[in-house]
Amino acid sequence: MTGQARKRGPRGDITAHHLLTAADRLLRTGGSEALSLRGVAREAGVTPNTLYTYFTDMADLRNRLGDRFLSGLDLSLLTGATPAVSLRRFLVHVLDVFAASPGHVELLASQRIAGVGAFALNEALLTFFMSTGHSQERAAGITRFVTEWVHGRLLLSPSNSGSATFQTALSDIDLKRFPRTAATLTTPDDEAALDLLIAAFTT
Repeated sequence: MTGQARKRGPRGDITAHHLLTAADRLLRTGGSEALSLRGVAREAGVTPNTLYTYFTDMADLRNRLGDRFLSGLDLSLLTGATPAVSLRRFLVHVLDVFAASPGHVELLASQRIAGVGAFALNEALLTFFMSTGHSQERAAGITRFVTEWVHGRLLLSPSNSGSATFQTALSDIDLKRFPRTAATLTTPDDEAALDLLIAAFTT
């Protein structure tokens, strides 16, 4: 090639969608730790430098990956029924989707996502809570609380059953001193927490 070097354009068989799909597979199988520049490139069958044709950096790719995941939530569940029923079925849906994709939960917990999917979710929640009589400021606070509650519940759920270390430590405690706590150790009621949240924000 003579004269000024020509900048190579993107390959015809590679798109941002193709790369995000590869990153999504990596995240689902290996968790957030597997999500690296080289890992995504290997999964997509391209060189690491190829990713910079479609994304500014890994933070950009992670943001768009998180936004794509949030775009898959069914926002229509927030409408068509009483506020309590609508919020319950939406939160159960979100918990189910998130529980099936722990890598995405880790990604979402590690950075704030900006994109059409994330903003559509936020807008739907603000609209829902304002429709139940809350001011926009209060609806924003509730939306943040619900978001943090969902993440907290999912991130802490693996520890709810208790490890072998927990069971060993438990055997050294006189549970008669803590009868109410003892009564809840074997029967954690996740539905009760969900009921409280729904009642607090829809009545």
